[in-house]
Amino acid sequence: MEIISLDRKEYDYFPLHYRYTTKEYYKVETRCGKEGFGVSFERQRFEKEVVYDNTDTLFQEYWKNPKAFGVKDDDGKIVAYLEFDTEEWNNRIIMTQLLVDESQRGKGVGRILFDFVKDFACQEDYRIITLETQNTNVPAIDFYLKMGFTFCGTNLFFYSNDDIGENEVMIEMAYLL
Repeated sequence: MEIISLDRKEYDYFPLHYRYTTKEYYKVETRCGKEGFGVSFERQRFEKEVVYDNTDTLFQEYWKNPKAFGVKDDDGKIVAYLEFDTEEWNNRIIMTQLLVDESQRGKGVGRILFDFVKDFACQEDYRIITLETQNTNVPAIDFYLKMGFTFCGTNLFFYSNDDIGENEVMIEMAYLL
């Protein structure tokens, strides 16, 4: 497998179709009162398996200086994508995309891409790598935890005014370098 740089001119707003299946999610509970406030995430099972199917894109306009890469298999087909951006003011890298083709999951391709961004971050002396995922994307959360990421935050109104009710809550995770 070979990692290649993806040229912005060729891959600007390139569609990334992602799909995952899960039997679990993290139920979000909040409390807010005079005694204190907080958020908890408790792993729960869905009544039946759920399939999430969506499309995102590379090089979206709100990223200042994104870098994108692909992993080519032995046949020359791109089977995984990585995009990240840097924030100089707080010395961090934001992984904006990490997508591995369903046929390649569990074969170490995600680890190859994570090691790639981690090596870049270390060489450039960044202090942290962050990413955003959703409470329902348990397969991704499990992968990130396995790679050494930790929970570092959430936004209960990131996607809509009813993220908890719609069971689509943003989770931010971090890898400290």
